[in-house]
Amino acid sequence: MKKNKNGNNLKQVKEFLSTSPYVLWMLLIIITVLFTFTHYPQQSKTSYSYNIGDVAKRDIKAPKNFFVEDKEATDIKKNEVKESVKIIYDFDADLLEKISSNIDAAMEIPGELFKKADEEDLEPDPTFAIVLDTKPEFEEKLGIEISKGAYSIFYKYQFSPDITLKIKTIINKILTNGLVANKEILLKEAHKGIILRTIGSREERTVNNLKVFYGPDQAKAMVRIEGQPLLKDINYNLSNLIVDLCQKLLQPNITLNKNETEKRIREAKNQIKPILYKIKAGEMILREGERVDKIQQVKLVALQDQVEEKDIFISSTGIALITFLSILVVYLLFLKDHKKLQPAHNKHIFFLFLGLILYLSFAKISTYIAQSADPGFIWDFSSLSFFMILPIPAAAMVVCLFLGFDIALFFTIILSLLTSLAFSGSFEVFIFFFLSSVTAAYWINERQERKNFIIAGFKLAVFNAGLALSLGFYSLAQPDITILAKEAALAFCGGLFAATFAIGFTPLIEIIFDYTTDSKLLEFSNLDQPLIKKLMIEAPGTYNHSVIVATLAEAAASAIDASGLKAKVMGYYHDIGKLGKTLYFIENQADGKNRHDKLSPSMSALVLIGHVKKGVELAKKHKLGKEIIEGIIQHHGTSLIKYFYQKSLKRGNVMVKEENFRYPGPKPQTREAAIVMLADVVEAAVRALERPTPARIQGRVKELINDIFADGQLEECELTLKDLHQIAKSFNNILTSIYHSRIEYPDKSSGKSPGRNQEKKKEKNGTSKDTGRQSARKENTNGQNQPKDKTDLRRLGL
Repeated sequence: MKKNKNGNNLKQVKEFLSTSPYVLWMLLIIITVLFTFTHYPQQSKTSYSYNIGDVAKRDIKAPKNFFVEDKEATDIKKNEVKESVKIIYDFDADLLEKISSNIDAAMEIPGELFKKADEEDLEPDPTFAIVLDTKPEFEEKLGIEISKGAYSIFYKYQFSPDITLKIKTIINKILTNGLVANKEILLKEAHKGIILRTIGSREERTVNNLKVFYGPDQAKAMVRIEGQPLLKDINYNLSNLIVDLCQKLLQPNITLNKNETEKRIREAKNQIKPILYKIKAGEMILREGERVDKIQQVKLVALQDQVEEKDIFISSTGIALITFLSILVVYLLFLKDHKKLQPAHNKHIFFLFLGLILYLSFAKISTYIAQSADPGFIWDFSSLSFFMILPIPAAAMVVCLFLGFDIALFFTIILSLLTSLAFSGSFEVFIFFFLSSVTAAYWINERQERKNFIIAGFKLAVFNAGLALSLGFYSLAQPDITILAKEAALAFCGGLFAATFAIGFTPLIEIIFDYTTDSKLLEFSNLDQPLIKKLMIEAPGTYNHSVIVATLAEAAASAIDASGLKAKVMGYYHDIGKLGKTLYFIENQADGKNRHDKLSPSMSALVLIGHVKKGVELAKKHKLGKEIIEGIIQHHGTSLIKYFYQKSLKRGNVMVKEENFRYPGPKPQTREAAIVMLADVVEAAVRALERPTPARIQGRVKELINDIFADGQLEECELTLKDLHQIAKSFNNILTSIYHSRIEYPDKSSGKSPGRNQEKKKEKNGTSKDTGRQSARKENTNGQNQPKDKTDLRRLGL
């Protein structure tokens, strides 16, 4: 009893750690505290902070040459540039065509009723009640609502094409001129004009005469004016209705593009360089006892930006806030709802947390080494190039290997930022580790075989050396060959160390976090694996089926840019659960006896459903990994075992429940699992075709995929209709190649095809079952062919 209680408590703790969001907050606080504590400053710093009116306590001279920005003059210049930038308006040239097509489509709906009556000479015309039924669809197409009375007027004139033409003509005249949403705002730019940009073609033209464009109220008035010559000869009510309809259909086709305007203003402002004046080294900025005025404060602020030394508490607070906010922002924007992190979110975040802790520890240790090597550089670690040897890119390589390149990119941003803070916030450190880590992750993402780590390590070493030289040229006033060679050598070694660390940590992480990498999948794809060998010996039919399913799945996955390797391995292992009861599955019944003949349909369904559970147990026992287990569980989804369900119904069992004949699921959650489901069904069905011609195969594949889609088995994965088309195409190519027709070789004595060797070959390849058996049976009745067969076999050396 006590043991069960302890087990339940442990299970609850594990569930809390893996699902609770509080755990993530706890991890964020822990890493913030640890990083701040380990990088706590050791001395106070000088400050030049004075406010206007303060009395100077000492003389302050400029320690070096520096520039002071005249912000007021710079701002005036930027405002002048801002006023000179023309406002951007977008012109929607397609709006007229869109409205016209909507009018045509709407008028055609009730018009068809009259047209049909005229064609069939029906008397009388459709009643208003019948036509009124089309009003909702008419309004939907038109995009506006109209009254019943207005609809009756249109009915009176049978929704004439002439009415449609008049409406389109009036709208065309208004929109061709141009309709702006707010003409008052537009006219404020009359002194400098606007830039009118056509949506789509992005053609731009400057317009100075802005009064020609209509505002909303002006456009409504112009509808009546433009429509007067067109509508003068028609009924007054119909004329008013057309005018009212045109006014409602009008939409502005000239709109303000605020984003593009602001972008151009920013670009124009960025072209303005700050207005600076120079402060020379030794120049007296402030004398003791003087009151600080505005000009002196500007100089002091500029000086503080150059040589400011922060207080211990302020510096520590800044480190804590940067750490906390940078991790929080990256998590909320990029990681919180990322699809790759959803199945076991807390586990993946904990893995990233441990990666940060481990590799930031390397950075901290290196700072201590740097201090001991040259204590004079306590506050400028980045001047020592020792940081280049750190294997920080290994973290990005490992994260990319397990979670993908995009996650590794976001992780690299945080890791590079925090590592640069460990080296006094050096920009060079951030650039070096960011570029190095992103490049390493990219090279690992291309090919994830273990040997590729070594290749990526050498490529990274060369890249790091080149990056070190680039940073040396950037940071050194007069580059020294000795220093550059030292930095390049350290960076080269750092690339090799990163690959070595990645290789060493990968198997350990696979075990701790139960991750499955491509390297691990490659190992499982080896057909010499014990479980596959056992399947080949004990269930050769299932083995053959699994190999073909794997081939189909791999090709289909490659066709839609899914993981072909994962789909192939899922295909190999999807039916391992049949090992427990091999003879209850038809592909293994070599003696022709069907064990299900003696079982009730419900019991047969339980046997079939049980192979999924048995497969999961075997997969866990052999530690095949989460992805393969998911493939086993999901490869039947919640599909119906139709044969035994129909068999139960035929026996008159009216109480039969359909859910008892469905697999427990879940439905496929990934594209690869869905592909394995499709390949499993298609391979089994095509194998059973009596004459598997290309046309029959294609039709059968299409039918099966449609059935699975209609059954809702694919609704929880990300397969699109385009993907299904590509999958079917891939299946057709492979199955047609496997079950292709054979050339019958002629009999030497009679000139006829003996067929026997050919049919045996077909049976061996699984492409002809019933026809092969019939041919063999016919030949056995004719004893004349038997000696000849033996002679042929002897001639072939068999």
